[in-house]
Amino acid sequence: MLEIRSQLIRIDAMKKVQYFSTVFAMLLALIALFFSAAEAQIGTGLQRSGRWFTYDGQYKYLVGFDTQELAVDPSIDYNAVLDKFVQYGINKTRIWIYCWFGGEAFLSPWAYANGKHDLNQWNATYWQRVRGFITAAKNRNIVVEVTIFAANNLDNAGDWASTAFRSAENKAFNVNGVFSANASGHFIPQYFNLDYPALSNTGKTLRDYQQALINKTVTELGGFNNVYFEIDNEFPNSANIDSVYPWQQHWANYVNSSTPRLVSAHSDRWSGTGGIKYFWNEAYIDIMNFHLTRSRRPSPQELSDFFHNAQTKNKVLSNNESGDFYGADLDPQTLAAWGVFLSGGYFALYEDDSSRILTHPDWVAGAKRLKTLRTIVESLKFWNMSPVDANGNEYDSLITQGPSGTNKQLIAKPGSEYLAYFWGTKTTTPVKISLPSGSYAYQWYDPRDGKLLLSGAIQSTGVGNIAAPATTVWSEVVGVALVIRSSLDTKAPNAPTGLRVVP
Repeated sequence: MLEIRSQLIRIDAMKKVQYFSTVFAMLLALIALFFSAAEAQIGTGLQRSGRWFTYDGQYKYLVGFDTQELAVDPSIDYNAVLDKFVQYGINKTRIWIYCWFGGEAFLSPWAYANGKHDLNQWNATYWQRVRGFITAAKNRNIVVEVTIFAANNLDNAGDWASTAFRSAENKAFNVNGVFSANASGHFIPQYFNLDYPALSNTGKTLRDYQQALINKTVTELGGFNNVYFEIDNEFPNSANIDSVYPWQQHWANYVNSSTPRLVSAHSDRWSGTGGIKYFWNEAYIDIMNFHLTRSRRPSPQELSDFFHNAQTKNKVLSNNESGDFYGADLDPQTLAAWGVFLSGGYFALYEDDSSRILTHPDWVAGAKRLKTLRTIVESLKFWNMSPVDANGNEYDSLITQGPSGTNKQLIAKPGSEYLAYFWGTKTTTPVKISLPSGSYAYQWYDPRDGKLLLSGAIQSTGVGNIAAPATTVWSEVVGVALVIRSSLDTKAPNAPTGLRVVP
């Protein structure tokens, strides 16, 4: 009897051990599942790591088009357009929430009837189409920059009063009884006054309506992890940025506190540091946008000079709207695109009629130039490269001669990888560049189509001498790109850890 009882005790003890072992194993499995899910969450969608974007845990160089009306023009098949983006390696686009320039042909975010907007009512059809567009882009791993405000129609009396545009902020074109033009016949800088006192017929202020549009946009689109938000297109228009910059700071901070998505502030001016200084130290701003090539044709050197004081601020830099790129304008815009990358930033071409994407050969030509840029950049560990050292000293000084005189730009991780760029008057002068002692491989590329022009290897004892390609094979307007890699450098897995997690 005692023996049977002892056996039962032993069996019971074994069961308890098995039970607790099972429970412990389940706990370990749950913990592993939790951390696996957490890791997957960290690597999901768009993030930034310092001044570079990542997508699904990999560094991606975004090249794209500014297609402001693409999501709100019912006549355009946006799925066909996005398919064409995929075909040509385009992984980013930009849309506006309110495309005022389309008048009644485009959908409005607000209810619209009898020629007037109702700022108190949303247009369900509009938001359904925009969500569909974002979903379609996400399914193709295309990033969408969403511009919430585009107030550049409010600084011109003609645009403000236009019966074709019918601006929602003009009381002549809304049912809400707000707002009135200033003495100059428009609504800038009043639009950037957070305390503007005018009340609608339901007691709402300008600030109320601006916040409502932000809240609606974030609610509808903030759940998509392929999206980031720009506060205002071409801020501050013709107003003096020194007096109105708090408006963009305020709303950038508000958006940042409302969503985990990245936040962009438009910061361009050519005079001095312009608006940049008001945004580059603000933690709630991830991206600083510019239109530096919109109305001029800057060289890579001019772009580098402009960006110089921002290059150590750990912000994403982006020229999100170019000038025209059709026909003869393509080559200057190609040079500008490379100039922006060499300054440590991203670039997008401006398409002012998205319907042309499906039919016009010049759009294809532009897309191919962007694809070439992306392909060459992503062949490098570009996220480790910089145009300047930690003290802000430009790496250009490492090059003491090249095939186009003093026209040179360099982005590098010294001792590992270099991308040098030359444009202007062509010669066969070899490149002389400071390189740590060791073996290096080099390739010359045509930025127009990615064609390999010349390649070889050198041994450096502190200075490398690299033969230049023939002058007949590259364009003075577009320039020529030189990639240099240490023989000790191997391409690491494209898997960073983002600084800002976007679930």
